Amino acid sequence: MFEEIFSQFQKKNNGIKAIGVWGKDGLELEKKYFPESGQFPANLDLDFSGAELADIISKLSNTRLSPGVFFFKLQYHNDLLLIFSLTHDYFLLILTNKDIIEGKLKFYFSIYKDKLISAL
Repeated sequence: MFEEIFSQFQKKNNGIKAIGVWGKDGLELEKKYFPESGQFPANLDLDFSGAELADIISKLSNTRLSPGVFFFKLQYHNDLLLIFSLTHDYFLLILTNKDIIEGKLKFYFSIYKDKLISAL
């Protein structure tokens, strides 16, 4: 479902190590790893992290302090975990090298966002 979009997005931003779509309920819709982009952190459980982040995002949404559209950036050792809102119920999680050009990644996210949403 999302695999082609993920691959196109990664080709434009070759520092992406993993990408996936999660629901705010904590369930993963789909994810893809890109081992050619570098070593995946051995102690990072992306499934668990996605579920925990979904819980945090859901709680923030319930407080009404958080807008419907959000972007979070978390540094994890030498990597970045980037979280983009897709819809009220879904978000995109990207694990990438810290050397990635963030503006370029955000630009391509804006291009692929509608395709990701239509695949939901």
